[in-house]
Amino acid sequence: MRITPIDIQEQKFKIVFRGYDKAEVDAFLDTVATEMEDLLRENSFIKEEIDRLNKEVERLMAMEDTLKDTIISAQKMSEDFKETARREAENIVAEARVRAEKILFDAERRVSELTSELVKVSGKAVEIRETVKALLSSFLENIEKVTKLEK
Repeated sequence: MRITPIDIQEQKFKIVFRGYDKAEVDAFLDTVATEMEDLLRENSFIKEEIDRLNKEVERLMAMEDTLKDTIISAQKMSEDFKETARREAENIVAEARVRAEKILFDAERRVSELTSELVKVSGKAVEIRETVKALLSSFLENIEKVTKLEK
C-alpha cells in the first residue's frame, strides 16, 4: 500500500511512558507530509513534462521522417531532371547534326546542279561563238565577193 501525505498527517501513535515528544513527532510528520506532497506534485509535473516531451519527440521524429522523404524525393527529382535534360540535349545535338548534314547535302547537290548548268552554258557559249564566227566568216566572204564584183 502506498502512503499518501494525508496518511502521514492522520497517523496517530500510542502514547507510552517515556515515549517521544508528541508535539515534536506531529511537527515532524507535518513536515514529512508537506515534503511528500511537494515531491508528489513535482513527480506529477515531471511525468506530465515527460509525456509532453515524448509527444514532441514523436512529432519531431515524424517530421524528420517527412523531411527525409522530401529530401530523397527532391534528390530523385533532381536526378530525373538532369537525366531528362541530358537526353533532350542529346536529341537537340542529333537533330542539329541531321539538319547540318541535310543542308550540306542540299548545298553539294546545288553545287553539282550549278556546275552541270555551267558546263551546259559554257558549251552553248562555245557553240554560239562558233556559229557567230561561221556567220562572220560567211559575211566576210560575201563582202569580199561583193567587193570583187564591184571592181
